[in-house]
Amino acid sequence: MVSESVLALIPGEVISAAAKTLPDPERDTETFREATVEVPGGIKARIRFERFHFRRGRVSRWFWTPYSARRID
Repeated sequence: MVSESVLALIPGEVISAAAKTLPDPERDTETFREATVEVPGGIKARIRFERFHFRRGRVSRWFWTPYSARRID
């Protein structure tokens, strides 16, 4: 495994699709989750997502936000 950060090279559509494969962030207990994706151009990457909580007034929302990505062989 090559430890090269490639998060900036991954299109938003691919990141969004990977986040949808993760468990519901509101019910999950893990802080970090990972998903493996294929990036256009023949690169495979493992994206690490962080569970994030947003609260403003009465509105409260949990979601996954991309934290880092590493290229894998």
